[in-house]
Amino acid sequence: MFDTIGKPFFAALATCAEGQLSSEHACTRALRQAAASGAREDIAVAEAALRALPESAREALMAAGHRTLRENPASLLGSLAPMAPRGRLH
Repeated sequence: MFDTIGKPFFAALATCAEGQLSSEHACTRALRQAAASGAREDIAVAEAALRALPESAREALMAAGHRTLRENPASLLGSLAPMAPRGRLH
């Protein structure tokens, strides 16, 4: 899943983490880096930082991130690979 929507998802989580944790919290920084690079190594660090949070904080952050994406689905469009048309066009 993260290969498809990783950057927008981590960007949404980072934005929510800034409000819920702080802009300088280790998890917020890791999420920001994963959103910026999309590199597997950065995603692994961000996932570890999420796992290190207390369960209630992690659940609140994930819910807020999903809500952000749900309320702004256009943020996902830039991450989808363009598809070639199938068959003839009108």
